[in-house]
Amino acid sequence: MNDYDLTQYCDYVARYIARDASDIEQAIDWAHESADGSEYVVYNAKAHEVCQNCNIDQGEDFFSECYGGEHGKSYDDIAAIMAYGEINARICARLWEIFEEREEEAA
Repeated sequence: MNDYDLTQYCDYVARYIARDASDIEQAIDWAHESADGSEYVVYNAKAHEVCQNCNIDQGEDFFSECYGGEHGKSYDDIAAIMAYGEINARICARLWEIFEEREEEAA
């Protein structure tokens, strides 16, 4: 897994969600579910792979916002949380783009 592959993966998930979601709110809910169930979050080795090989700025921000300084989390937990934060942010960003494009086309 590298940054390009992660972006492609998140784009695929976002397009799949956008196809069936009735609105952006439903799409964002499904994005959270998709990120939470992603193999790159569920499996520790894959979460570590994301953290080691990809830009995880958004994942680090997510972790800091949720857990702050003292958290008592294991290394595996931290990797999974950061991978979730990064994947969720990328899926949601792509969903916003897709729904904005739809609005422009409809106008």
